[in-house]
Amino acid sequence: MKPMRTELDCLVCLYRQALNTARLATDSEELQRRILSEAAALLPRLDPSLSPPENSIRLYRLIARLSENPDPYAKLKKTGNEHALRLRDRAQKSISAAHDPLYTAILFAIAGNIIDHGALHDFDLDETINECLRRTPAIDDYTQLKEDLKGAENILYLGDNCGEIVFDGLLIELLPGTVTLALKEKPIINDALPADARLCGLDKICRIISNGTDCPGTPLNLCSGEFKAAMAKADLIISKGQGNFETLSHLKSGPPLYFLLTTKCPIVAQRAREMAGAAAEIVSGDTLLMRAGF
Repeated sequence: MKPMRTELDCLVCLYRQALNTARLATDSEELQRRILSEAAALLPRLDPSLSPPENSIRLYRLIARLSENPDPYAKLKKTGNEHALRLRDRAQKSISAAHDPLYTAILFAIAGNIIDHGALHDFDLDETINECLRRTPAIDDYTQLKEDLKGAENILYLGDNCGEIVFDGLLIELLPGTVTLALKEKPIINDALPADARLCGLDKICRIISNGTDCPGTPLNLCSGEFKAAMAKADLIISKGQGNFETLSHLKSGPPLYFLLTTKCPIVAQRAREMAGAAAEIVSGDTLLMRAGF
């Protein structure tokens, strides 16, 4: 399967993200207009052969430079972490009381993936968690995941957003062997950094590294040597979120790779359908627990 490309619809989404980010980065309407103007000039020049997360790097660096604000989502990230931490004990009790704690922890981790200020802006975390617990993922490879976990001594867990990582921690606690959590190196949208994971206490349950990028995904050609070494050592990889899916869904070999996410656009839903087979019915908004097909 070929790597995901940046389609025309992706450019529209990126432009919307530029507006939302500009409003967070500065209160100056004049500067917001300049950001939108320069974003509009940049978008047609982006490389369509790259995935949307890879192309977004240039856009968010542009906004950071023009606004002189390297982390426009800082307040939202802090709020996301705090909200999820308030829900953690309740989630932990639900997981412990469940017939299958591991599966329930996975559902909580997927539900947490709704905390995405790039793809989505209007969401209710509490309602989303309740909804995710009530339904089965559109693609559910849990049986295979349990089998693959039996021989996994080293697990690489690719994290995604702030807030969401709190629920990732509840899942990580139930995984076997040694877990390495990989996050982003520098601020990008509301993606979690190693410092966020430590603030949420995840350093007490797993090793934490960065992937070396400021991309809202995992573009392997840009990742650090430390991350690549962790990936080479992994017996199993769990990839959280749409950005990681967009940058890794084309991989053709490696250890068992599982994608846990909420689909947030029709293009990603279509990609998932292609991976799962023509009979799969996946639409935007569906949740996935999907094993890569190699």
